[in-house]
Amino acid sequence: MMDEMTWTDPQLKARYEENSRKLERLKETLPNLYSEDALPYKVFTTNSVHGIQRMRLIWLKEHHPQRFREMMMANVLEEHLRDIETRTRERQAQIMDQLMESRHLLNRTDCLKAAPQLTDLDRLNGMNEAQSESMSMAIHEVVESF
Repeated sequence: MMDEMTWTDPQLKARYEENSRKLERLKETLPNLYSEDALPYKVFTTNSVHGIQRMRLIWLKEHHPQRFREMMMANVLEEHLRDIETRTRERQAQIMDQLMESRHLLNRTDCLKAAPQLTDLDRLNGMNEAQSESMSMAIHEVVESF
């Protein structure tokens, strides 16, 4: 099956081939530790990750299945998922700061100047709303794009 696959990324193909050679050498030197069915990469399913990484995995499988397979077989998918999670959380923090500033929710005096009728509960609800919106926007920008 692996020989039949057409690779679109030569770098990922080279990495897969290198990992395959390493595994074959390990099988020869340590036959008791590796079965004949051992793969040179970690297999990922939607149930093997959670949160942002799971969203990215599902998105990749649905929109870029070939790229998903190549990344998994080249053993770079795990690193990619971690990077996407980090980038999403960083982007979410940036968006959150922008929303908080634009809605005058940064501190209580800003709130009172912008809207004197605003209560602490209104401010808290606004902060929660901004957090939810910022995560949604970050997911759209980072997780659902290449």
